[in-house]
Amino acid sequence: MRKCAFILLVILFQWKSVSQTHSVHAYDKQTYGAVERIALQKTDAEIIPLQFTKSDLTASVFGYLPYWEYPTAKNYLRYDLLTHIALFDFAADSLGNVFNPPYWPWTDVINKAHQNGVKVILASTNFEASQMRQLLNSDSAKQNLFSNLKNKVKTYQLDGVNIDFEEYYSADRGDLLNGFMNELTNYLHDSIPGCEVSFAGPAVNWSGWKLSGLANACDYIFIMGYAFAGGWNDYTGSNAPLLGGTYNITNTITKQYADVVKSNPKKLILGVPYYGNKWATHSKEPHAEIVSYGKSTRFRDDVTRVQAYGQQWENSEKTPWYRWQVNDTTWNQIWFDNDSSLGLKYELAKTYQLKGIGMWALGYDGSRTELWKQIENRFVVAVDEKNIAAQKFTLEQNYPNPFNPETIIRWQLAGSAAVTIKIFDLLGNEVVTLMNEEQSAESHQITFNPNLITNRKQLSSGVYFYQLKAGEFFQTKKMLYVK
Repeated sequence: MRKCAFILLVILFQWKSVSQTHSVHAYDKQTYGAVERIALQKTDAEIIPLQFTKSDLTASVFGYLPYWEYPTAKNYLRYDLLTHIALFDFAADSLGNVFNPPYWPWTDVINKAHQNGVKVILASTNFEASQMRQLLNSDSAKQNLFSNLKNKVKTYQLDGVNIDFEEYYSADRGDLLNGFMNELTNYLHDSIPGCEVSFAGPAVNWSGWKLSGLANACDYIFIMGYAFAGGWNDYTGSNAPLLGGTYNITNTITKQYADVVKSNPKKLILGVPYYGNKWATHSKEPHAEIVSYGKSTRFRDDVTRVQAYGQQWENSEKTPWYRWQVNDTTWNQIWFDNDSSLGLKYELAKTYQLKGIGMWALGYDGSRTELWKQIENRFVVAVDEKNIAAQKFTLEQNYPNPFNPETIIRWQLAGSAAVTIKIFDLLGNEVVTLMNEEQSAESHQITFNPNLITNRKQLSSGVYFYQLKAGEFFQTKKMLYVK
């Protein structure tokens, strides 16, 4: 009986450790956001659009740039190792009004990003459940929000919108949220061709989320792969454990987002932490009982301090940490991520062929270079790969698009392969298999006509996805059927 009680206690501890987390983005804004308004030199330079699409990275690298880091972080950004910079934050209220961040406009960052083929994304935030419920249930507020976001994207030559709304009521996380994201995505796609729409999604689906539908309702999800530990914990532990315990980053990919990984992994970006957590304990041992929570820390500080106190490594979670004694009864412990632990998470993203990786937050590494080096080592296209780029497997955009009654899907094979072409609806349900055969290394095409499908009712107008699998190659694109 005691053993059963202990097991129940462990389960409850694990539930408490993660389910009671709060938004790290909101916490950092509260902690660091009340910045001194430094007088920055303004220029009259005109904002330029994106000059080209980057092709020398094998995956997307999406970094949030908070306004409190902007004045200094802009001096250290490696634009050659980024595909997206999300400008944080454009706060939205319950009426759909959107407010600019301090120091706006960040013309220098926008122009330098665009000159280097880096897309600039507007990160819109709200962390109040009651406000979001009001917003999502009001047609007038939603239309006001959509219009305000569109106008800011157009005015400042931005390339997309990231919705970082957190702390929803459980009842609002499913169909209500997915419907909102679908409306926003369609609105911005129609208003601004090429505009990307993404969502900051949870690492664990505690209740209410319909993550497969959410992925289909936008262009991609930035998974906030952190906050597995924080001020709510009873015991010290990893902020983003690769393994160990019931919930970890591997579980996030293979269990929480399993349906999305299976149907369309290019809908997911794995976000990793450039920050850690500090606790006071009575013990120097890992996973010690916590006396009090100190604060979140930033990599640029941890990587310096760890040299003085000595790095520990938690092998079950694949995470570094360090400690020092304060007095006879108290220790401090800081658990964080470094280049080694982040590299393991990058490999996980590559293994499951995700769209890419990202970080919270740019600037937390300061002028350090080792985290950039990890990205360079794992995601930069080698010279010999660039030379054979034209020989890769490719899936082209269907034409015409939108279409009625039919459209053509084309693809190129670099070698012989078993080819499957499937159509999915917005909820991820398979509509039809168009192709399932061995094909040779050349260009191919097939015509898709919804009226000729005999195994289901006539298709309604809307967004559909076509998916190519050719050997190990896997790609999905969106198309619009209109009647």
